[in-house]
Amino acid sequence: MRASICVAIVLLAQVLLVRAAWSQDVSWALSEAERARLRDGSVLVDAEVANDRPTGDVRAAVQIHATAERVFRTLTDCGQALAFVPHLDRCAVLETAPDLTSQIVEHHIHYGWFMPDAEYVFRAEYERFRRIRFSNVRGDFRENRGAWEFVAAPEDGTATIVTYRVRLVPRFFVPRWMMRSMLKRDLPELMKGLRARSEAQSTPPAAASAQPTLP
Repeated sequence: MRASICVAIVLLAQVLLVRAAWSQDVSWALSEAERARLRDGSVLVDAEVANDRPTGDVRAAVQIHATAERVFRTLTDCGQALAFVPHLDRCAVLETAPDLTSQIVEHHIHYGWFMPDAEYVFRAEYERFRRIRFSNVRGDFRENRGAWEFVAAPEDGTATIVTYRVRLVPRFFVPRWMMRSMLKRDLPELMKGLRARSEAQSTPPAAASAQPTLP
């Protein structure tokens, strides 16, 4: 994992101030009905905009016809992240652990005219091709922690179920109507973008010399 790797971890943290019933340390136990929706190509989003405080939780899931390794490599490639993460216009690895199991990463988000830009730094911890955990270091969020998980689809050995969970407490104000609008648009766009980029990578990782190498 070289300095060119940058994890698209926080992704929608700058806009998703939501609340849902899930535990940070427990994997999402998908029902059969939910797995059927994923097989049909749906993106699952379990979230609602909080009413009482500027904090919240969100989770999402998608099924991708690619291996967990391929999805993991796509998600941790800075160049590809810039292509599919909504509003992300800069990412940089600030530190990499000697054993390559964690990094300190900086993201900059540009919304355009309707909202101030956001910048934040987070720590990403890697369980190779299984899980990525992230937590806030500094920037425009008081709290920003969650995880990406990659599990083989039980009905299809060539597919991977990807789940995303995050808990957020921002330092800036975002109107409720704007949060709802951006949630409805950006989170499905993120998950569909990850799916499209992962499924488009037809070259095996070992042969793709232009791609960074993970531990």
